[in-house]
This record gives sequence, structure tokens and C-alpha cells, in this order.
Amino acid sequence: MRQRHFILVLFSLASFLVVVLQCTQVKKKDSRGPAYAGSSTCKSCHEDVSTAIVHNAHFNTSRFIAGTEATDSLGLPQASFVFTEKTKLGVEKRSGDLFQVAYIDGREVKAEKTDFAFGAGLSAYTFAYWYGNQLFQMPLNYHTREQQWVNSPGFPEEQIYFGRPIITRCLECHSSYVKNTLVQTNDLNLKEEFVKGSLIAGIDCERCHGPAMKHVEFHREHPQVKEATHMAVYRSLPLSRRIDMCAVCHSGISLQVLTSTFSFKPGDTLKSLPQYSTYAGQEPDVHGNQKQLLEASPCFKIGKAECVSCHDIHEAKKQSLEVYTQKCRSCHQNTVQDHQDQNQALLKQQCIDCHMPMLASTKIGFQVSNSKKKIPYQVRTHRIAVYEDVIKDSPPKIK
Repeated sequence: MRQRHFILVLFSLASFLVVVLQCTQVKKKDSRGPAYAGSSTCKSCHEDVSTAIVHNAHFNTSRFIAGTEATDSLGLPQASFVFTEKTKLGVEKRSGDLFQVAYIDGREVKAEKTDFAFGAGLSAYTFAYWYGNQLFQMPLNYHTREQQWVNSPGFPEEQIYFGRPIITRCLECHSSYVKNTLVQTNDLNLKEEFVKGSLIAGIDCERCHGPAMKHVEFHREHPQVKEATHMAVYRSLPLSRRIDMCAVCHSGISLQVLTSTFSFKPGDTLKSLPQYSTYAGQEPDVHGNQKQLLEASPCFKIGKAECVSCHDIHEAKKQSLEVYTQKCRSCHQNTVQDHQDQNQALLKQQCIDCHMPMLASTKIGFQVSNSKKKIPYQVRTHRIAVYEDVIKDSPPKIK
């Protein structure tokens, strides 16, 4: 009897140790490697920030889509998109998942389940599906401002297209990490495949702040130390390095690199990346080129404005124009007084709309159903300037 009791106690202890070890391993396991702690670890000391960023556009710039709950949370309606009289694409919910279904002459010829979404939904969502270990872009985007399904930018106007692969370069700005491999095809070409379990959706804490395991371990062992250790402190970085950390993803297609930008960390410089081209005076497209546009702004040139002057990426939601206007007024009191004589009410909210107007991208447009008409993609320019005319569908005139 005593021996049986001892065996039971020993078995219970062994089971407990297995559970503890498993939990410990899960907490420390991150697809980027042992130097990373995982964003969930940050919450124990940074609860307010961790709670806020889950609602932030950066954190939600990509996400996994699975089941009715996930798709309904995006508010995506079912619909039918007409390419031609004989070619239509349905957006349909099947067995709790969201599908894009191709029909030719009313006959279903292809159906793919939505597995992944790009974008925080401020303007639009782009979707992708898994084909083996590859990600492919789906034919339709959802335009949240217009509340309608649209043909993906750059896709054929009269043909349903499921063949555009999502490559690592896309995920470098829309996720925190993915491990890729190059596989040789039967025709001796190379295709890029992903390790599915390695994909970390959204921009998480360590994508911007760098690997945090040493930081976490130190402060768990020394809770009395309040100054951040083993972690880059942004305010201590030179201005160019602070800007460059944002510019990794906000430099548009001019940022051409030979190695993955997933390895870029606070304190690194874009000039160390191969083939990086800087602003050369041309007017870059408003989509994705925030760094070049900001560098062309007088406020930046005199050292009065940088990314974090206006943006706090920890905030739960985007600030109102009135809040941004107050940031302008903190430096432009004399200008404010001059404007007050003209229209004080307008000034309270219109610094931004006049000096950083919404402009149409020259690279992106969204084709609507049963038409070749395209909805312009409106983006707020980050070139702060005095504009003679603010014309939304053409380049502005700058004094």
C-alpha cells in the first residue's frame, strides 16, 4: 500500500514537471530565435502599452483569418463582383470561412478560402490564401471607405486572377517575421515557400524595439532597476537612426535590399542596406513613401518635426485632425495669429488638410464591379508644405 502511494506521488510529480517544462518552453519559444521573448511577455511589465497596441494599425497590419468569428469581426459582406457578362467572382461564407469563388458562365471553376488579411482596414483590406507552403494574393480587396469589394490593384480588368504570390518583401512590412525557403521547381526555376508556423502577423513589440529576451531576464532578476537595460531607448538614438527605424517600412519601393529587413534593429541605418536609394528631389508617390516626403518638408529640414513628433504607435486609435493641429500650433504661434484674423474656426482643424492634403496615389487604384472605373487610393501626403491648390486627383502645386 505504501509502495503504491509512493508510485502515485512520483507519477504526479513527474506529470507536474512535464507541464511546467512545456509551459516554460512555450513562453520562450519564438520563431525568430532564442533572443526573442515574444510580445505576450512584454505585458507583465508594460500592461497599458500592450493593451493599447492590440488596437493599433501597426499591430493589425496583418492577421490570420479563420472561421466566422474572425471574418465577421472585419465586417465583410458577401457579394458578387462582375468582371464581364460571363465572368464573375463571388465572396461567400462557406462552413464558417470566407471564400472567393470564380464563376465562368455560371459554373464554379475555382474556390479559395481566405487565410490571411493585410491592412488595418483604415482604407482597405487585401487578402491571401495558402497554396501548399506559398501565399497567394486573392483577386478582390475590400475597400472600407467605399464599403465595397474591388479588384486588387494591378490585376487584370476582365479576368479573375489567383496567381500573384505574396513574397517575403511584402511580409517584411506587413508582419514581424516569417521563415522562407527557396525550392527548385520542375522547370528548374526557384519558388519561395514559407514555414507556416513561423509567420508572426502584425508589427509586434520586438519588430520595432529589437530582441527582448536579455531585457526580460535581467529585469525579472533585478525588479528594482527601473531604467531599461539590454533594450534600445529611442530617445537616446540620433535623429537619423530614429527616422530610419520607421523608414524600413515607410520608404516605398525605393528601398531595394539584398538581405531581409527582418534583421533591421533600432540603431541600424538604412545606408548600410544594399541598393538603398535616398530622396533625390523627385515627387514620390504618396503611398508608402512617408520618409522621402517628410525629408522634403521645411519642418523636418530645420529639425522641428520627425515621425514621433506626431505619431505614437502605442496609441489605441488614430488621433483626430484637431489633435494633430495642436502639434502644429505649438511651433507656429505667429502664423496662427495671422490666420485667426481670417478664419479662426477653420484653423482649429485645418492645418493638416491644407498643409498635408489627401492626395491620390499614382500607383494604386481600385476597379469597381461591372466597370473599368477605378476608385483613387487617397493617402495623406507627408510632405508638409504651402500648397497653392489642393486638388485631390492630381499633383498639388507647391509654392
